[in-house]
Amino acid sequence: MIETMHLGSMLPATLGACCVAGSADRRSPLAWFGMLAMLAAMADTMLLPHPVVAPVVWAALLVATGVATAMAQRLRRVGRSGAEGADSAHGAHPAHRARTMALHRALQAILMGGLIVAAGAHHGAAGGGHSAHGVNMVAALGLAALAFAVASGLLALRRPLPRLLRAEASLGAASVALMSLPLLV
Repeated sequence: MIETMHLGSMLPATLGACCVAGSADRRSPLAWFGMLAMLAAMADTMLLPHPVVAPVVWAALLVATGVATAMAQRLRRVGRSGAEGADSAHGAHPAHRARTMALHRALQAILMGGLIVAAGAHHGAAGGGHSAHGVNMVAALGLAALAFAVASGLLALRRPLPRLLRAEASLGAASVALMSLPLLV
């Protein structure tokens, strides 16, 4: 059951990558790298009997990608002068959309990194027990992932975003939720 949910999380992640391909961010190497790194990490840790790269290494790469995505967006925002007032006044402004999706992608990469480590540890300890701290960390990660999924779903429903970005947000929500549900049971 757990493996089915983890594998099922790859479909929305793959479709989310297709949304990046069709959106205005298709020229962003960082957006592409983040989506491809996430798909590669998921495929390596969930499809292969023995991962080629350790889940911790994938997690470090995904966290670094998430931080780089957030920093790049912040630097772009600081680099523009005079546009701040226009961005905050109009929710549908292209710069606001870019910030929203950069934040979404950064959070998704960071959470997915944690989920990949937790899933790898869960697979590795199929019959054994976890320490009390491990269970608390996994539960906290699962709850954070579900909060992200709910926030992403609300983003997809309530924000004046183009369809592809709304689809990407909802697919990211589905992928993270499917990865986190087995950790909470």
